[in-house]
Amino acid sequence: MESIVWIAIILVLFAGIIVLNVKFKKNIAFAWRVVISTLIGLAAGIIYQVMFSGYSADTSALITSQVTQVTTLIGDGFIALLRMLVVPLVFIAILNVIVNQKEQANLGKMTIRTVSLFVITVAVAALIGIGLAMAFNLGSGMTLPVGTEGWAGKEYKGIVDTIIGLLPRNPIAAMAEGNVIAVVIFAAFIGIATNKVDKKYPELIAPVKTLITAGFKIMTRLTGMIIQLIPYGVFALMFNLAATQGFSTFQEIATYFVVMLIGLVLLFAVHMIILISRGINPVKFVLNAAPALLVAFTSSSSFGTLPVTIETLEDRMGVSTGVANFSASLGSTMGMNACAGLFPAVLAVMIANMSGVAIDLPFIFLMLVVIVIGSFGIAGIPGTASIAATVVLGGLGLPFAPVALIWPIDPIIDMGRTMVNVNGAMVISTVVDKSMGLMDQEKFNEPNKQKDNEVGAEA
Repeated sequence: MESIVWIAIILVLFAGIIVLNVKFKKNIAFAWRVVISTLIGLAAGIIYQVMFSGYSADTSALITSQVTQVTTLIGDGFIALLRMLVVPLVFIAILNVIVNQKEQANLGKMTIRTVSLFVITVAVAALIGIGLAMAFNLGSGMTLPVGTEGWAGKEYKGIVDTIIGLLPRNPIAAMAEGNVIAVVIFAAFIGIATNKVDKKYPELIAPVKTLITAGFKIMTRLTGMIIQLIPYGVFALMFNLAATQGFSTFQEIATYFVVMLIGLVLLFAVHMIILISRGINPVKFVLNAAPALLVAFTSSSSFGTLPVTIETLEDRMGVSTGVANFSASLGSTMGMNACAGLFPAVLAVMIANMSGVAIDLPFIFLMLVVIVIGSFGIAGIPGTASIAATVVLGGLGLPFAPVALIWPIDPIIDMGRTMVNVNGAMVISTVVDKSMGLMDQEKFNEPNKQKDNEVGAEA
C-alpha cells in the first residue's frame, strides 16, 4: 500500500511539473523551471526518507525499489537520451568546424590554449586538495573497514596503453563505446582530408559540405528538443538520490565531506576569478550556465551532460560553435578539475596520513606531477574519479583499499564534483573563445528569458 501511495504522489508531482513547463513556459524562465523541478524532487525524496526511516532495512529496501521504478524510468530515460546525442553531435560538430576554413585557421591556437588551461586548472585543483587535506590532517585516526584490505581498485594499464587505446583504430567501435576523444580525432582526420580534396575537386566536395552543414543543423535542433526535457529528468534523479541515501552515512567520514565541500567551493571560486581576469561577468556566467550545471549535478555525468553543455555555451554564452564543441568535448573526458585534480589529491593525503607516509615537499611535488599527467592519461575511461584515484595512488606507491572508507557518501560528493567539472570546461571554453575574438558578447549579455524563448521556439 505504501508503494502505491508514493507512486501516485510521484505521478501527481510529475503532472505538476508538466503543467509548470507547458502552461507557464512563457512566464517562468527555463533555468528557474529547472531549479523548481530539482527542489520538488529533493523535497519529495527527503520526505520519503524521513517517513520510512523507522522501517526495517529489508522492508524499506523493498518499498524503495518499487517506488523508484517510476523515477528511474524517467531519470535514466532522460540520461539515455542525452547519451544518445553525444557521439553524433560531437562527430558532426567537429567535422563541421574543420571543413570551415575560417575555423580551420584557428584550430591550432584553439587547441594549445584549451589544453594549457586544462593543465593549469587541474594543477590548481590538486594544490587546493593537498592544502585542505593537510590543514585538516585528513586520515589521522581513520581505520580501514574489515574485509577491504586486499582491494586493489580498478584496473589501470598505464598512460601509454591508455593513450594508444584512445586512437580510433576502429572508428565504429569507438563510437559504440562512447570514446569521445577517438571520435574527435577521427572527425578531424575526415575534415582535414575533405579540405585537401576540396582544393583539387571543389565541385565534388560542395555537396559533401552541404550535407555536413545540414547534418549539423539537424543535430542542433534535436539537441534543443532533448534539452527541453531537463526539468523532468532532474526531478526524477533528485528524488532517487534523496530517497535512497541515508543521512547517517555522513557521520562516519564528516571530515572528508567537509574537506571536499570546501575544496569544491574554492575551485568554483578559482573559475570565477579566471572569468573576472578576462573581463567576463561571473554572475551573468553562472546564470547562463545554470541549466548545464543543474543537469551535471543531478546526473553526476560530465559525459552525459555534454549535449547540454555545448548547447548552453552556444546559445546562452555566445561561444562559437568550434570552440564550444572542441573544448567541452575535451572537458568531459580529460583534464577534469574536480574528479582528476581535487579528488585524487585529497585521497592521496588522507591515505598517506593513514599509512604513516611523510608528506614533505618532494612527496607533494611528485603528487602534483602524477595528478596532472594522470588527468590526461585517464581520458575516455568510464569511472573517471576511481580511475584517477588508482593512477595517483599507484604512482605514489600508496594502497588503494582505504578508498572504501569514503564510498558511502561519495555518490553525493560526486554530484558536486561533476558540476564543478562541467563549470570548469565551460569557463575554459568561454575564456578561450573570447581570447580568440570569436565570442558573441551580445548573446552572452542577452536576457535569459529571451534565450529560453529562442530555444523553445527552435525545439
